[in-house]
Amino acid sequence: MLVIILVIPLGLIGDLIYERESRRDSAIAEVNQIWGQSQVISGPVVTVPYRVVWKDEKDKTHIEIHKAHFLPDHFEVVGTIEPQTRSRGIFDVAVYRVNLGIKGTFPAIDFTEWKIAPENIIWEEASLSMGMTDMRGIRDTLFLKWDQQDIEFKPGVATTSLFENGLYLRLPDLNQPQTHTFSFNVSLNGSQQLMFVPVGKKSAVALNSTWTNPSFQGAFLPVQREVTEKGFSANWEVSHLGRSFPQTWTTQETQNSNNLSNNSFGMSLLIPVDFYKKSQRSVKYGVLFILLTFMTFFLFEVFNPLRIHPMQYMMVGAALCLFYLLLISISEHLDFRIAYLIASVSNIGLIVLYTMRALQSGKRALIMGLVLSALYVYLYRTDLTSLSHVD
Repeated sequence: MLVIILVIPLGLIGDLIYERESRRDSAIAEVNQIWGQSQVISGPVVTVPYRVVWKDEKDKTHIEIHKAHFLPDHFEVVGTIEPQTRSRGIFDVAVYRVNLGIKGTFPAIDFTEWKIAPENIIWEEASLSMGMTDMRGIRDTLFLKWDQQDIEFKPGVATTSLFENGLYLRLPDLNQPQTHTFSFNVSLNGSQQLMFVPVGKKSAVALNSTWTNPSFQGAFLPVQREVTEKGFSANWEVSHLGRSFPQTWTTQETQNSNNLSNNSFGMSLLIPVDFYKKSQRSVKYGVLFILLTFMTFFLFEVFNPLRIHPMQYMMVGAALCLFYLLLISISEHLDFRIAYLIASVSNIGLIVLYTMRALQSGKRALIMGLVLSALYVYLYRTDLTSLSHVD
């Protein structure tokens, strides 16, 4: 019954940890909203509209405008990520600035596979689009070097079926039967993640940073990576055969360009498992700690001619619950290892001193201190340390 009663304060402490974690997440969201959200780079995609002429059963002619989308043969990105830390109250938030150099080649635009008459292709409305999830992160005016011309990007996309947010521009002389080269540089603010969609037949991305805790995520992992105390570098090479979308498609076909984002890959600035998750994990062992501690007191009663009052059990149980409050409050300001040491030593000292007075025996108090020390060491080494590192 005493253990069941003590489950109530353990539950309240768990709710407190959840509330503090939610407040931390709100602080991170506020910083990200101002600085820049996670960035997903999609494209470039060339879009060319064309006319479809058909007649109904009454021999009436109809004209519809459809669009054809083309992806590059070669897509290459080289980027340097500059991580920074911003603070909101007592919480630290990891954000980044990234400088990207993007280049590649497009093949000659060819409509022969769809058997579209040349006079129905609207070349003058051809455009190139780039998808970016958070446009507020763009820090400078962007110019695309298309063949030998410099063309300024404009906000928006050629068609909303491609991306929700992004940039676009009109392309000149696209009807020329030649390979087209493109390149541009972009500086972005972002937070947490930086992802890319492998739009090329061959896509290559190379990133480096001074951040020491990257997490490589998405549909493809890097073919080469190196993580040291000075930072990381990673290289991805992706073939179009591993994607779920083709190199070319039209609005008449079944392929949905929204599938682009499902094939993205990249990295995130991983913050090592935070103290809230560790504290929440430790609370789950609260009942076990109380049971083992009460069992030790019960053995003192069995093998010694003394009686321990239920209120004394409750006092020790309350002290065990106090450990978790100390842990969460101290770890918000100090390293978790230091906070765990302070909270456990304080808690053990409190219970040992109380046991010495309640049981009138320094030997029994010492035994209780050794039992609690073994429990706290076991908890930290076998469970909490497993949350400290990510492969």
